[in-house]
Amino acid sequence: MAPVRSTGAIVAAVSVSMALLSLFLYKSKLSSKKTKLTLPSKKNHTNGLVGAIGNTPLIRINSLSDATGCEILGKCEFLNPGGSVKDRVAVKIIEEALESGDLAPGGVVTEGSAGSTAISLATVAPAYGCKCHVVIPDDAAIEKSQILEALGATVERVRPVSITHRDHFVNIARRRATEANELAMKHRKDEQMNGQALEQTNGFQCDGEKQSVVSSYTGGYFADQFENMANFRAHYEGTGPEIWEQTGGNVDAFVAAAGTGGTVAGVSRFLQEKKSNVKCFLIDPPGSGLYNKVTRGVMYTREEAEGRRLKNPFDTITEGIGINRITKNFMMAKLDGAFRGTDKEAVEMSRFLMKNDGLFLGSSSAMNCVGAVRAAQALGPGHTIVTILCDSGMRHLSKFFSAEYLSQYGLTPSASGLEFLGVG
Repeated sequence: MAPVRSTGAIVAAVSVSMALLSLFLYKSKLSSKKTKLTLPSKKNHTNGLVGAIGNTPLIRINSLSDATGCEILGKCEFLNPGGSVKDRVAVKIIEEALESGDLAPGGVVTEGSAGSTAISLATVAPAYGCKCHVVIPDDAAIEKSQILEALGATVERVRPVSITHRDHFVNIARRRATEANELAMKHRKDEQMNGQALEQTNGFQCDGEKQSVVSSYTGGYFADQFENMANFRAHYEGTGPEIWEQTGGNVDAFVAAAGTGGTVAGVSRFLQEKKSNVKCFLIDPPGSGLYNKVTRGVMYTREEAEGRRLKNPFDTITEGIGINRITKNFMMAKLDGAFRGTDKEAVEMSRFLMKNDGLFLGSSSAMNCVGAVRAAQALGPGHTIVTILCDSGMRHLSKFFSAEYLSQYGLTPSASGLEFLGVG
């Protein structure tokens, strides 16, 4: 009988051991699972400021979607670090210039801009060890100049003139880059001749010669946002693919205004290459000739072409959009049509979105939303339409959101809904 008891004891001991082992393994498994839950599968931080640019949210604009029966989606570019869609362009321009050697590390980037591109360049340039010099028309909202100066950029405010005038803000910016390069070249020659650097005061050579407004011994680079194809590529390689991915390819139309033309060109070309039946539209403000170019093939109406066009056409209160020439960037656009927007529609739209969606948008964003509604009316209910929310209203307080300023031009908002667009 003793062996039987011994065998029973062994069996019991083994059973207890197995139970304890199972319990230990179960708890270890739970502990392992808990540990895995607390550890991220990959890093969740970006590489500095530049890494935070792009991949902006695509949101449903509820009020416009409900009113039109279409899904109207807005790409929230105002959430970029520099506050606008132009952050993408600034990064692309600077990176390509550094890679090509056209811009030296520590050099100065010059640009003529109505505000947003300048602010983006001033924001991004220090991340690449560069400086920024901006020439801005003096009728741009004053807060844009204030932001630029706070960002450390050198700011020149000049009177608005025709692009053909040598003192147009873009042409002055081009000269500033040339001056910086001439200064850098002269400095290198003097160092080679003298074997040492000349005495400097505030970055200038103290040799009695006339000094440039731009001081940079490492040279300058003119960003040239209107003609630089890096602008187009920023949207063809970035914004367009993001929209495609965020909609899962379920997009029927895209609409946006154009200033340089980079956004509407890059996005329209990418989307139509992915899906040939995507409709792409331009929304054009007063004073711009692009609507006529898209719809009639000429920049001006017959009367204007015959020489009766006003020397100074009506200047829209929207900023950064509308132009009376075809840029290299705009030439890349693939457009199916265009709509004409008005200042009053843009003003009313901005107030409507603020009241109904909590969206505080700038003038170009508001105009884009006018275009989105126009596209919805043209296509009918059931379509998905995407537009760009370029920047917020924070840079437009002194003009577009100034009751006093708007009243001077008869643009005081008065609509209760979307009746100004014939909706509802």
